[in-house]
Amino acid sequence: MIEESPAPEWVVDEAMRARIGEIGVEAARAVNYVGAGTIEGLLQNGEYFFLEMNTRVQVEHCVTEMTTGVDIVKEGIRAAAGEELASSQEDVVLRGHAIECRINAEDASKNFAPAPGKIGAYSEPKGPGVRVDSGVGAGGEVSPMYDPMVAKLIVWDADREQATRRMQRALDEYEIEGLKTLIPFHRALLATEQWAKGETCRDLLEDRAWLKTLAFGKPAPKDTGEDTETVEQTYTVEVSGQRFDVKVVGAPLMGGGGALNGSSPAARAPKRSSRAGGKSAGAGGPDTLESPLQGNMWKVLVKQGDTVAEGQILCIIEAMKMENEITAHKAGTIAELPIAEGEPITAGAPIATITSEDTPRQSA
Repeated sequence: MIEESPAPEWVVDEAMRARIGEIGVEAARAVNYVGAGTIEGLLQNGEYFFLEMNTRVQVEHCVTEMTTGVDIVKEGIRAAAGEELASSQEDVVLRGHAIECRINAEDASKNFAPAPGKIGAYSEPKGPGVRVDSGVGAGGEVSPMYDPMVAKLIVWDADREQATRRMQRALDEYEIEGLKTLIPFHRALLATEQWAKGETCRDLLEDRAWLKTLAFGKPAPKDTGEDTETVEQTYTVEVSGQRFDVKVVGAPLMGGGGALNGSSPAARAPKRSSRAGGKSAGAGGPDTLESPLQGNMWKVLVKQGDTVAEGQILCIIEAMKMENEITAHKAGTIAELPIAEGEPITAGAPIATITSEDTPRQSA
């Protein structure tokens, strides 16, 4: 989600960096490798372990380019064409610090669930030391069939602290309307003490309570000074793990409700709410579980008539190269299961109707 170059000096010193470089060169020589490639490793308690080699340029090559001034893609093409590289190893010198944030179409508050959709207004941050690698624009659409990455935002500055401040400024300036992205997550993570200390922050990625604080809210309507149409809209809000339908009377959101800086208003709530990826607050509540995302029904793990427990996995939806486990929002019996493996499913479509023992069955 976030890459940086070089590693903080209190994590990887010059001696360790030189050793890691030697290991990478030795690995490439051992297989007579020619071309751009990426050596991956793991660092634990000050000890480096070789992990694997990817025989390609990876997403994070941008931060290396920013700190070395070497165009890795161009040099890879030179190598493939049998030409000499433009520089030698001795010419490669690290200067300053670079950070890259992957701007993915994901909702961090929902355990990084894919959030495909159409882009409204779009404006990328600019200025010295700011680079954006993207392939989208206003009116574009992020499909659920591919990787959720929208863009890569890269910044460079003299040191890690200044690069962090520049990234925070660039994230604030990045405007993506109508689409939920990881921009709020990146802003929050870069403001933590863990990031400042150069830690992995892996516990935050698993902290559901912290992630829920990044939920997308409804932006305040703009005051145009003109009389606007008044409509009644329904939203779903979550309080202490419980979801409630709330009606709001006021001016309609422009374009049906857009997102600014990767945050968007809650979608109009269906008559019956749903929950995925965790347990609900209780066994009661609506019977119908609806899909929280659009994708392909990869696996169905239950059948009609089964008795399920709250939190039990019912199915797995594949979207944007990610497998999303959908769990039962309550305990009971599956009365209806209108899904099948291999079929597409849209957000809000019913997955299952679960009735409790005390729920009266309605005749058809």
